[in-house]
Amino acid sequence: MTGVIAHRGYSKLFPENTMLAFQEANAFDIAGIELDVQLTKDGQVVICHDETIDRTSNGKGFIKDLTLTELKAFSFYGAFEHQFAKNEHIQIPTLEEFFQWFKPLDIMVNIELKTNILRYDGLVEKVNDLIQDYKLTDRVVLSSFQHHTMNMAKSINTDLKTGLLTMNGTLKPGDYTAHHGHDYYHPFFMSLEPEDIGNLMDNNIGINTYTVNKAEDIQKMIHTGVTNVITDDVALAVELVNKSK
Repeated sequence: MTGVIAHRGYSKLFPENTMLAFQEANAFDIAGIELDVQLTKDGQVVICHDETIDRTSNGKGFIKDLTLTELKAFSFYGAFEHQFAKNEHIQIPTLEEFFQWFKPLDIMVNIELKTNILRYDGLVEKVNDLIQDYKLTDRVVLSSFQHHTMNMAKSINTDLKTGLLTMNGTLKPGDYTAHHGHDYYHPFFMSLEPEDIGNLMDNNIGINTYTVNKAEDIQKMIHTGVTNVITDDVALAVELVNKSK
């Protein structure tokens, strides 16, 4: 049965990649949460999609050039300016803060390592250390558009579950993913062809498709039997999955 992964939390209605968005997503019957991680100037693993904070906060600058203390001074309301009061739930979260909240839950988390533009030396090691500290190996899937990063993650810890993010169609994606020793294929949903799905399933590779927000597209993905749909519209996707049971 296809599951629902909340893209950056419940990002349709709440500021993305904030504890507020994660908490609101967890109110639904979801399989998991998707989030993005980067490194601050002082080497802290923080949750944010963009390399800069210009779009998602009332601050400006590259995350790599700002300390955690500096980042915590801003409100990460994104597209929801003036809709939420300034509070700690819309500050930039650290991955450790997320894990402290997440550990008692029974869902998974897909952590995208944002290394396709900036390589963030040490990010993979720091994320793995946190996963081990909180004993969450079996509930975490790491992903990246930078497939070298995923190979590095497997070399650091073969027990880590890894997924290869792609934007364009890959020929025989199951063969490719399996050959490099990864567990999941994370395609843009419109790039998937029926033969891709067959090849992935033949190789026992999980399929987590992004970012599926329209009812007809969610229904199509459910019908094809993908492992999870990654979506901004948590309520809609959960409703459609439940109807399909």
